Amino acid sequence: MDDVWGIGRRISKKLDAMGIKTVLDLADTDIRFIRKHFNVVLERTVRELRGEPCLQLEEFAPTKQEIICSRSFGERITDYPSMRQAICSYAARAAEKLRSEHQYCRFISTFIKTSPFALNEPYYGNSASVKLLTPTQDSRDIINAATRSLDAIWQAGHRYQKAGVMLGDFFSQGVAQLNLFDDNAPRPGSEQ
Repeated sequence: MDDVWGIGRRISKKLDAMGIKTVLDLADTDIRFIRKHFNVVLERTVRELRGEPCLQLEEFAPTKQEIICSRSFGERITDYPSMRQAICSYAARAAEKLRSEHQYCRFISTFIKTSPFALNEPYYGNSASVKLLTPTQDSRDIINAATRSLDAIWQAGHRYQKAGVMLGDFFSQGVAQLNLFDDNAPRPGSEQ
């Protein structure tokens, strides 16, 4: 009886004491009896032994709708080169996650914001995005789009608390369709 998943030594001893000694005996036992003396997990096990599926299995895990890489900064960022470096790092990490999901994306968004709780400092938060003609998973394309978005929203004179990159509009690997009017065809090594 110990070979059945979900039945440990304690339950096996209790079943044995009740005269249920084999897996066939367990499968033939009345469900109401099992529910009364045990728990719903053993009831499901008995139903499964009878060929009645109790839990639905997911054939495929649902694909992600978006990937976000962001961080709050320990020290506020005030200069553009430091922010650009952070955005490049987040974009590269997001591209890495995208490739691990075997996906391509067309939507790349960048956001930056100051602390809404900072006293005597104006709040500023903004985002910008780029929609590519051809889906990509190439870090170079994603970093390029993220930094172009940063250029559109950057305002000097603020102490930025948080920034991030979001990828969306996913396509499965091998399903992405090239665009006739896109000047940026996939480059060699773009899938690494």
